Amino acid sequence: MRKKGYTTLVLVMIVALVLSACGGKKDNAAGGDSGASGGKVNLTFTVWGDVNSGANEQQLADEFNAAHSDIQVKFEPIPSDGYGTKLTTSLAAGQAPDVFLIGEGDYFKYVDKGVVEPLDEYLKNDSSFSLDIFQKDLIENMNINGKQYYLPKDFNPLALWYNKRMFDEAQIPYPTDDWTWEDLIATAQKLTKKEGGKYTQFGFNAGKWEYPIYTYLWDHGTDIANEDGTQAEGFMNNEKTVAALEKYVALSKGENRVSPTPQDTETMGGDASMFMTDKLAMMVTGRWIKSDLDKSDVQYGSALIPKGPDGTRTSIIASAGWAINAASKHKQEAYELVKWLSGTNAQKIRAENSKVLPATVAELEQVKATEVADKPVIEMMNYAKKPVTMRSAHGPIFVEEFSKAMEKMLLDKQDVKGALDEAAKNVDSKIK
Repeated sequence: MRKKGYTTLVLVMIVALVLSACGGKKDNAAGGDSGASGGKVNLTFTVWGDVNSGANEQQLADEFNAAHSDIQVKFEPIPSDGYGTKLTTSLAAGQAPDVFLIGEGDYFKYVDKGVVEPLDEYLKNDSSFSLDIFQKDLIENMNINGKQYYLPKDFNPLALWYNKRMFDEAQIPYPTDDWTWEDLIATAQKLTKKEGGKYTQFGFNAGKWEYPIYTYLWDHGTDIANEDGTQAEGFMNNEKTVAALEKYVALSKGENRVSPTPQDTETMGGDASMFMTDKLAMMVTGRWIKSDLDKSDVQYGSALIPKGPDGTRTSIIASAGWAINAASKHKQEAYELVKWLSGTNAQKIRAENSKVLPATVAELEQVKATEVADKPVIEMMNYAKKPVTMRSAHGPIFVEEFSKAMEKMLLDKQDVKGALDEAAKNVDSKIK
C-alpha cells in the first residue's frame, strides 16, 4: 500500500514538473509578447532614437512581415538618451526585445554580461548567407573572443568637417591631405573671433568627447591604455599623454583659445548647431552629422584628420551591430530578422535615406564610385584604430575615469598630470 502511494506521488510530481516547464517557457518569453499567436511567432526589436529617426527600420519591419507569413515583427525604438539604461534594465528583468542594436563602444560589455547570443552556429547552418558580403574590419570588430556576436547595421569613420563659408570669408584655403595638427591649430586661430571682448566664433572644437581626443593622442604617439585594454598606469598618465593633453586642453583656455569651453558649447546650442550657424569652423566627428547638415544652409566639406608630428594619422570607425537576446525564446526567427536588418537591401535603404555608409562591400563600392564631397570620410577607413572599448571588457572603466579626468582639466578643477594620475590609479584598481 505504501509502495503504491509512493509511485502515485512520483507520477504526480513528474506531471507537475512537465507542466511547470511548459508553462515557464511560455511565461518567460523575452520581449513580453514574443510568444506565438495566430500561428505566428511574434518578435520585437529596438534601436536608439524615435519613430521618425527610425523610419528606415520601420520600413524594413513592414517588408519583413510581408515576406514572412510565420513571423510578425514589431519595431519599438527607445529614446537615445535613456537607451542604455532602459535596455540594461529590461534585459535584467527578462523583458528585453528579441533583437537590439549595440554601438561599437559596448560590444564587449554586453557580451561580458552574457545577454548576447553567439551567431556562429546559426551562420554555420545557413548556406544562404555569408559574412563575406560585409566589410572585413567591421565583422572582425564584432567578433568577440573568437565568436561572432553581432551583424553590422552601418558604420561611420571619423573625419575632419569644416565650414566652407567661414573659410571663404576669411580667405583661407581649405584643409588638405598634408595638414598636420599644428596646421589645424594655426588655422583655427585665424578663424576664431571676438567682438567686444566676447567670442563670436571658434576655429575648432576641442571638446570632451573621447573619440576625437583618442585620434589626437594616437597621432602624438600615445594612448590611454595598453594594447589589450588591461592597464592604465604608464599609459593614461605617461609623459607623452600628459604633454599631448596639456596642449589639447589649452586649445579651450586662455586669451588665445581657439575652441569653445564645454559651457560655451552648451550655451551656443552644441557643436553641430554652432557649425551650422557659422559659429564653429572645424570639428572631428562621424558622417552621421551629414543628415542634419543637409537640412540646413551650411556650406561644408570633409577632410582627412590631420597627421601627427611623425606623420601618423588615425581615425575610429563608429559602428552599430544587431544582437540577438540570449534569453529570446525564438532565436532562430530572431536570427532571420537580424539577417534581414543587416542585408544588402537594408544597407541600400539606409545609405540612400540616412547618408550612412553601407557595411556591405558591394554597396560601399557603389557609394565610392559616386561620392565626391565626402570621399575623405571613406578614405579615413584606412586609418582606423580600435579604442579601448573595442579591445577589452574593461573598456567602460577606462572611458568613465578618463572622462572624469577630462572634465576636471577643462573646468580647471585639477591639473592635467594630477587628473591623469588619479584616473590611471582608479582604472587599475577597479580592474583588479
